[in-house]
Amino acid sequence: MPKTKKHEVKMDHLIERGMMLLWSKGYNATSVNDIVQAADVPKGSFYFYFDSKEDFAVKAIDKYFNQMFPPALEILQNNGVGPKQRLINFYEFRAHILKEEFNCKMGCMGCNLANEMGEHSEPIRKAIENKTEKVKGHITEVVELAQEYGEIDNSIAALDLVNFMEDAGRGAMVSMKEMNDCYPIDNFTMMIKHLLRA
Repeated sequence: MPKTKKHEVKMDHLIERGMMLLWSKGYNATSVNDIVQAADVPKGSFYFYFDSKEDFAVKAIDKYFNQMFPPALEILQNNGVGPKQRLINFYEFRAHILKEEFNCKMGCMGCNLANEMGEHSEPIRKAIENKTEKVKGHITEVVELAQEYGEIDNSIAALDLVNFMEDAGRGAMVSMKEMNDCYPIDNFTMMIKHLLRA
């Protein structure tokens, strides 16, 4: 059956409300009942829009990245700024969001779900992997440009450098939540600036 505009709007409303629960509580602690209550819709309608809670999570991951990444991508693609400074601005922007908007409590929904469900749900793991690889691809393009300009050491492959930075950033977010403190993110950002030296 083809999806109508009304169908898309209602499904998006469910994802929007349920996404915040997945982000803050995690997959296992969020029930279908929690999601429909947050969206104020009958429980039976959930399965009209989603095959399962797992299917819902996959769609929520897509929405999360589509919402959260564009402002950061704009920073990476700002040709009015040198590539090395774009990278620094990108990581400082991420740190600002974590600290000022989320008070160092929420972290990244993709990272949270990957840590919780990566071993238990292949669709969820794959959805997160696909999105993070696209993010890494955009960062790698800027690193390669910075290396070409001589702004960053080119003795390390750009993708290896990006993988290291992104893995370190994910670790910093985990530590941030464990410590309930912004220090790991501040330390990560400082280390990135030292790492991105010519």
